[in-house]
Formats: sequence, structure tokens, C-alpha cells
Amino acid sequence: MSATEDRPGDQDRSVLFAGHVLFAVLLVIGTVRAAVEFSPPVVPIVAAALTAAWYGLGAARAPRSTAAQTRLWLAGLVVAWLVLIVISGEFVWIAFLLAMLVWHLLPQRVALPVVVLVAVATVVAFGLHQGTWIVGAIVGPIVGIATAVVITEVYRRQRALSEERRRLLQELIATQQALADREREAGRLGERERLAREIHDTVGQSLASVALLLRAAMRPAKSADPQAERATQLTTALDTTLAALGETRRFVRGLDPEAFDNRGLADVLAAAAAESTELGLPTQFESHGTPRKADTAVEVALLKAAQEALSNARKHSRATHATVTLTFQSDEVSVDVVDDGVGFDPSTMVSGRADGSGYGLTSMRTRIAERGGETTIESEPGGGTAVRATVPLARQS
Repeated sequence: MSATEDRPGDQDRSVLFAGHVLFAVLLVIGTVRAAVEFSPPVVPIVAAALTAAWYGLGAARAPRSTAAQTRLWLAGLVVAWLVLIVISGEFVWIAFLLAMLVWHLLPQRVALPVVVLVAVATVVAFGLHQGTWIVGAIVGPIVGIATAVVITEVYRRQRALSEERRRLLQELIATQQALADREREAGRLGERERLAREIHDTVGQSLASVALLLRAAMRPAKSADPQAERATQLTTALDTTLAALGETRRFVRGLDPEAFDNRGLADVLAAAAAESTELGLPTQFESHGTPRKADTAVEVALLKAAQEALSNARKHSRATHATVTLTFQSDEVSVDVVDDGVGFDPSTMVSGRADGSGYGLTSMRTRIAERGGETTIESEPGGGTAVRATVPLARQS
């Protein structure tokens, strides 16, 4: 009783089942009453049986029927009903169900004239078979058919609203799923960025230091005791490798860097300056202002910024001296790393290049920004480099 593109759901199936039952009841009542009028009663019985068969055929094929097939079936049902009301007026009551089917299955521009035709046929058949025309026989069928149409229209609109709600719910679920997928992807990318930054700031910097020490050990010794000088360089390289290994294990376990065990920011920066000196770049450490305790995450970010700046100075600037300055102010703490190297143009540094250059500066800026601070890089070719990382203390608990 419906086209393929309008297949019913559970509620629709219940309504259709009720319609089938109503049609069967009205057809059986009409057939019994008509059979009493006819002698022999074969004509109304055969006509009713053919009508029932046509109705059953359409109802059985409804889930697989196209819109054109459904409308052809409905036209045949209307014709069969017209034949029935010609035979007996007892079949006029089927008009109420027929009007509902017409309004439900046909477009309104087509359904309206067909419903009017059904109403007129009902009134005419009732009057002809009764042999008299009374107001009740005219108004009753019209009001009944109009009521059937209104009920069908209300059901159709409720069904449309239900379908719209279902569609919106599906869109909402799909949107929530898409947002969840994006959040997972953002988390995955964020974790990958964090790991890349940690590896660069621990393993990467340590391996670079080890490489510098090994190169120095391979060059001709400058001291009077070449064996002792090489032993010192190799020992420092081994210590650096072991320290990198330990720190890598700690950040994998999510712990704070070992450099801060029972030490403050000034101590670890002084140690970083001393290590830089051992690696070949004489580095001086200075501290100004009244020391204040910052969050460990802030201290780690400042330490990593200083280590990155010193590493860049050793690898790229050909500097002969560097200075690390820790400054405490009332509302912020900053670390400055200044070298006297060849300098560079900061605007030309792009992270993610094939040689990996530029990534450290991006990592430094990201670390400091995550702590609510900012990073300033001042440099020019031939003019050395100054890196300043500042984090506000007032925002830290």
C-alpha cells in the first residue's frame, strides 16, 4: 500500500495492519448485507471476492512496489469499489478507508479531486439505493470522508516530523562522532609533537654533543698530554650518552627531568653552562634578582630553551663565547642566551626542513608558549645571536 521510497517503519506497519483489518471488516459486513438482498447472492460475493483479491495482492507487494505500481493498484481498487457500490449500497462505507488510502498514497494535487469523486460517488450511490435524498445521507458521508482525510493528513505530518527528528538525530550522532575523531586525531598529533620535541631536546642534543666530543677526540691533541685529553673527551662523551639514556627513560615514564632532582633552576642552568664549556664553547652563567620557585614545567621549559640555544651556538654559530643569564623579576622569570657567533637571519628559519634545522627553535617557542610565555630571537649575519625566553610567574600557582 506504499511505494518503495516510502517504506513504513514499525509505527507505519501497525497503522497499515489496522487498515487491513478495517477493510476486511467493512468488506465482509457489506458482502453479508448485500448477499441478503440478492437471490442468488453470487454477484455481490464474486465482486467482493475479486476486490479482496486485488486488495490483498497490492498489500502483499507493497514493500517491493514502485510509486507507479502503487498508484495503478489504487486506481484498480477505486474502480472495484465503484463496481461494488453499483451492485449494492452496503459497500459505500468502504469509502472512508478508500479516502484515507487516496490521501496517503497520492500527491495532494491528485488526491483532492479523487477524494471529491469518492465523496460524490458515495452520496449518489447511497441516495440511489435508498430511493430518497435526505440531508443526513448527504452530509454524513461527506463529513466522514473529510474526517478520514484530516486524520490521514495529521498522521502524515506527524510521520514527517518523526522522520525529521530521526534525520537530525542521525546528523547529531554523526557530528559527535566526527568531533570525537578529530579530538582523537588532535590528541595523537599533539602526543607525536610532544615526543618529537622531547626526543629532539634529549636524545638529539645529547647525540650532537657526543658527536662534537668524538670529532674533537679524533683531531690532533692541543695539550701536552694527548692521551689524557682524549680520555677526558671520551669520558665526557660516555657520561653525556648515559645522561641522555637516563633522561630518555624518565620522559618515557612521564617523570620530570633528572636535572632537577633536588636542584633549582639556577643550579641546572649553571650545570648546562659548564657542560657547554666542556663541549668546546666557553659559557658563562649569571643570575640576577631574587630567586623564586616556579612550577617544574616552567623550569623545564626554560632549561630546554637554554640548552637548545647553546646547542645551536655550538653547532652553527662558530661562536667563541656564550653567556647564560637567569633573571627573576616580580612577575616573571627569563633566561637569556647570548653568543658572539656569525649570527643568522631569523626570518629565514623554517622548521621541518630535510636537515632538521629550525625544528629546535620551533620546539623552543612551543614549549615556552605552552607555559604562557614568549620567546624572542635577535640575530643578524655577523652580529651574534641573543635568545630570550620569558614566562610570567603570576600565572603559576
